[in-house]
Amino acid sequence: MTISFEAKEEFFTFHDPMQEGKLIDRKTEVRFDPLTGETSRIIFDPGAPFSPPDYEALGKETEGAKCPFCPENVESFTPRFPEELVKGGRLIKNEAVAFPNLFPYSKHNAVVRMCDQHYVKLDEFTVPIISDAFSAAFAYLEKVAESDADTKYASINWNYLPPSGGSILHPHIHVLASEHPTNYQRIMESGDNRLAELLEEEQKRDERFIGKVGSISWVHAYAPKSHVDFIGVFDAASIKDLTEEAWKDLAESVTRFFKYYGEVGLASFNLGLFIPMTDGGNERVHVRMIPRMTTGMLETSDMNVFNYLHQEPLCLKVPEEVTKDVKAYFN
Repeated sequence: MTISFEAKEEFFTFHDPMQEGKLIDRKTEVRFDPLTGETSRIIFDPGAPFSPPDYEALGKETEGAKCPFCPENVESFTPRFPEELVKGGRLIKNEAVAFPNLFPYSKHNAVVRMCDQHYVKLDEFTVPIISDAFSAAFAYLEKVAESDADTKYASINWNYLPPSGGSILHPHIHVLASEHPTNYQRIMESGDNRLAELLEEEQKRDERFIGKVGSISWVHAYAPKSHVDFIGVFDAASIKDLTEEAWKDLAESVTRFFKYYGEVGLASFNLGLFIPMTDGGNERVHVRMIPRMTTGMLETSDMNVFNYLHQEPLCLKVPEEVTKDVKAYFN
């Protein structure tokens, strides 16, 4: 079975008051994910610029004594792992500190406080800040793998800023592991996880292939889960194949995407890194990164009935055009 890229065009005809009542056809493109068959819709982009939120004032209001992740509080305000799992109760890599989530989402759930600085803007993130945090997260997953043989699915997740669902401004990531997959992990597994095949085909076509940083190859999703959707495929099938270099490669990649985000007015995002805990043939460690935003005077959420109840992502940007723009940061 070969990778295929299928799309259906739909046209809506109406008189446009913005063009003096001219009769026009406006296109919606329904794209089918080549891995899962799920659909996304490329919709008309009115051209309104994205407006990044400014959390400078909120950062000053919430830092220090009010924040459990600030340096003066992190040891006294955060829980500790059982001694038999993690000696000393926490995992530390320079400024990154990993500890249990007080309100877990999964059988195993760590939080990694990324750095001492409370509010970090996109252009202030450094490769060491990001790589140290993911290294600490990875160290936790290795402890889980040693102690719980039933754990088969793992992910490292980053909600940056409130539009993404981040409830604390201080940069942090979540580490989840369980024998029960999330819906996304289940769908990717049932689709034989053909990411390596997809990557090979995308490199041949060179329409959505962005570039490679160390051990990670990057493409833009054909059927995006948001207005922009970057997929990084690692040269690793499972947790056993990952090394410290992978986190430097990821950090270097992400900081390049941050430069693109800053250029187009995006600031918030969701990132999910999916790690098979056992060798599974065609499986690949991979990461997805999508922007999050609010729009207009009402600060309208970018998530609506289409995303949640129809489970149908909407995308304002044409993936092939975004790829051309973001490639400049990888060359």
